Amino acid sequence: MMWGSEIVLSGAAIVRLLRVHVRNYHVGQSKYLLSETNRLGQRIEPRQLHSLSDLPPTQQLQAMALHDTPVDYEKLQTPVDNRLSNVSKDANDEEIAEEESYEKKTPWERIVWGVFYTVASLAALYLFMVAVKFIGDGFTLALGCNTKGAFDFANNPVAGLMIGTVATALLHSSGTVTSIVVALVGSGGMTIRQGVYVIMGANVGTCVTCIMVAFGQVGNRTRFQRAMAAATVHDMYNIWSVFVLFPIEVVFHPLEKTSVAMSNAKTTGGAFNSPVDAIVNPLTQILLSVDKKAIYRVATGESMCAEGQSFVKSCAFHGSSLSDGSIGAITVVLGFCILVCALLSLVKMLAKVFLGPTKNLISKLLNYNGYINIIVGTLITFAVHSSTVVTSTLTPMAGLGVVTLEQVYPLVIGANLGTTGTALLASLVTGKADSVAIALVHFWFNVFGIFLFYPIPITRKPILDWARSLAFFSASWPLTAVLFLIVLFLVAPGILLGLVYMCTADSVVAQVFGWLIAIIVVVTFGALLFWYKKNGGREMWHGFLEKKRLERESRQENHDADAV
Repeated sequence: MMWGSEIVLSGAAIVRLLRVHVRNYHVGQSKYLLSETNRLGQRIEPRQLHSLSDLPPTQQLQAMALHDTPVDYEKLQTPVDNRLSNVSKDANDEEIAEEESYEKKTPWERIVWGVFYTVASLAALYLFMVAVKFIGDGFTLALGCNTKGAFDFANNPVAGLMIGTVATALLHSSGTVTSIVVALVGSGGMTIRQGVYVIMGANVGTCVTCIMVAFGQVGNRTRFQRAMAAATVHDMYNIWSVFVLFPIEVVFHPLEKTSVAMSNAKTTGGAFNSPVDAIVNPLTQILLSVDKKAIYRVATGESMCAEGQSFVKSCAFHGSSLSDGSIGAITVVLGFCILVCALLSLVKMLAKVFLGPTKNLISKLLNYNGYINIIVGTLITFAVHSSTVVTSTLTPMAGLGVVTLEQVYPLVIGANLGTTGTALLASLVTGKADSVAIALVHFWFNVFGIFLFYPIPITRKPILDWARSLAFFSASWPLTAVLFLIVLFLVAPGILLGLVYMCTADSVVAQVFGWLIAIIVVVTFGALLFWYKKNGGREMWHGFLEKKRLERESRQENHDADAV
C-alpha cells in the first residue's frame, strides 16, 4: 500500500512539474508561475489526484491547468484542481455571511428590509431602463437624416446582416430597427428579401446590453462567470440560428416565402403601447424627446431632410444652438453614466432580495418545465415590449445563483420570440401585406430557432458550451468580454462590409482585390482555428488566462491584506 501510494504521488508530482514547464514555455514567466504553483499546489489533496489518475496524460495536464469542466464553468463549486478553491470560497463566504445576517433578523425586520430592497431594486431597474432609453434615443437622433443612407447598403445578404447587427447594437433596441425595416418595406424603400437579413442581424445585435449588465458583477469572479454565461447564451443562440438559417435563406428563401404566403390574408389591427415606454418616457422626455415619426418618414423617403433640420421636440434641448449630433452624443454619455450606477445598485439590491426562501422558491418555479419557461419568457416580453428588460434582469439573477444557465436558456429564447410582437403590431397598423410579411419574418426566424436548438437536448450543447467557454475566459480575464464585443460588433462587420463593397464594385480591379482579400481572411481564420485546436494554441491561450487569473488573485490578496 505504501509503495502504491508513493507511486501515485510521484506520478502526480511529475504531472505537476510537466504542467509548470508547459505553462512556462507558453507564457514565459517561469519564476512567478512556479512560485504560485508551488504555493497553491501544497493544498492539493490525494483524493483529487486519484480522481485524475484514470485520465490520459494529455487530459491530465489540460484538466489540471485549464479547469474547463462543465461543473467549473457553471458554479465553480467543485473544481478539479484546488487552485480555484479560494475564489469559490470567497464567493461562498460572502453568500453565507449574507444568509447568516438574514437569519439573525426577526420576522418583522425581514419583511421591512425585504420591502425596502425590493423597492430599491425596482428603482435601480427603472434607472437602467431610463439609461437604455437615453442611449437608444441619443444614437437615433445622431443618425437622423442619415437613417435611410445607413440601410441603403442592405442590398446584399451579408451587408444586410451586418447593418442589422450594428444598428441594433448602437440603438440598444431590436424593436426600433425592425420597426424601421417594416416602414421601409411598407413604403417600397426596401424589398422583403433585403429586410430578411437585416432582421436576422437585429436578433444578434440586441445581445450587447446583457453583456454590459454582466459587468455589474465583475468584482466577484464566481458571480461574474455565472452572469456572463447567462448574458452570452442569448448571443450564442442567435449566432447559431444565423449560422444555420442564413445560408438556407440565401439559397431557398423559406422565411420569405412562408411570411409572404401568410401575409396575403386581410390584415387589420391596432397599436399596443409599451408599458415600459409609458413609465420611462415621462422622465426621459424632460431631457430629450426625439421625433421618431419624422425620422421614419425620412428613412422611407416620404419626406426629404432639409438642411439644418432638427428632430428634437419639446424638451430641455429644444431651441438649443447645439446640433442633433452633439445633443445625441451628450445623451449617450449621460445614458452610459446612469447605466453603470444603475447596474451596480441593481446587483447589490438583488443580492439582498434573493435571500432565505425567496431564492429557493424562484429556483423551484423555474425548474418545473423548460417549455413553460419559454411561454413565460414570451408572455412577459410581449407585455413589456422589451426583451432587453427581461434578459437584463435574468443576467444578475444568474450571477447571484438564483437561476441556472439551463433555466435562463428557455426564458431567453422565449423573450426572443416575445419581442417579435413589436414589429408585428406595427405592421398590422399599416395593413400592408409587405409590412406584415417582413414582421412575420422576425417571428418565423425565432420559431425556427426554437425548433432547431431546444426540443432535442443535444442541439442545446453547442450554445451552452460556447456560452460557458466565453464566461470562463471572461472570468479569468474580463477584457475577453470587451474583445468579444469589439470583434462581434465592430471588427467582423467592418471587414465583411468592406469585402462586400469591394467584391460588388463596378471596377474589375476592386473586385479582384476584394476576392483576394476574402480568400486571405478565410485562410487566416482557418489557420488560426487549426493552431488553436491542433497546434498548441489552446494550451497557450489557457496558460495566458491562468497567468491573468493568478495576477488578479494576487492583487486581490494584497488589497485585502492592506485593508486589514
